[in-house]
Amino acid sequence: MRHRRKQRVPPDGAPRAEAVTLLAGAPNFRAVDALPASGGRRLRHGMVYRSGALSALTDTDIAAIEPLGIKLVCDLRSAAERRRFPTLWPGLAPARTIAMPAETDREAGMQPLIDRLAHEPGPDGARRAMLDLYASLPRLLAPALQATLEAAASGWGVPMLLHCHVGKDRTGVAVALILTALGIEPAAIAADYRETANRIDIAVETRHFARTLGTVLGRVIDPGTLDQLGRTDPAYLDAAFAAIDQTWGGPQGYFDAIGITASGRDRLQSLLLA
Repeated sequence: MRHRRKQRVPPDGAPRAEAVTLLAGAPNFRAVDALPASGGRRLRHGMVYRSGALSALTDTDIAAIEPLGIKLVCDLRSAAERRRFPTLWPGLAPARTIAMPAETDREAGMQPLIDRLAHEPGPDGARRAMLDLYASLPRLLAPALQATLEAAASGWGVPMLLHCHVGKDRTGVAVALILTALGIEPAAIAADYRETANRIDIAVETRHFARTLGTVLGRVIDPGTLDQLGRTDPAYLDAAFAAIDQTWGGPQGYFDAIGITASGRDRLQSLLLA
């Protein structure tokens, strides 16, 4: 059963296309489209899925997941998030899970945002915190990405699903890197990242940020700060790739460094591209 979300109008007033979602309990769950790649190829539909948390799935949602054949779930959340919001998954369609290592819990979670906003409150501090977060994510995500890409290249790890809590930041960077390894065109990668803005209810998510940050910081979080935290901003994704350029000399160097060599990328492309 498909559920339609109402069309929303972003702050700039331009209407967004109505997004059709598959799961009522995870509106940001979707298959990455058959995006164009180099050499005239395209990503095979139904090979890569992305989502937010999967802790509120309905029985209908679980029935919808079963036929998708997802073999691998890459859970990019912290251990605390996994405990608080345990994943629901259909028992008739088991999937192996790759989780983030425990040592990344602090950096990949909300603590860096809390630390920055404690010393630099307001929208400018929030924006710099988000840019710094995205710049750190390629390094933080490397172990999970290595394991995910190795599983995919072996053939057993596809179709795959990557998710975090909202499905915007950690998932956004992880999916962008996987698509880069597959040779997907940069404009298509950016468009897939922006699509999340059509899927999540920013007002709901920013209220969550406001409650959590307000409790920790002991003050009301202003709307401008929440706007920066909730945005699907291309500049944020650019910060991740700028960090890759600076640290590893570009995506090829990054993938080589995490053990996904040129031959491994060729194998991935042969499996996931049409």
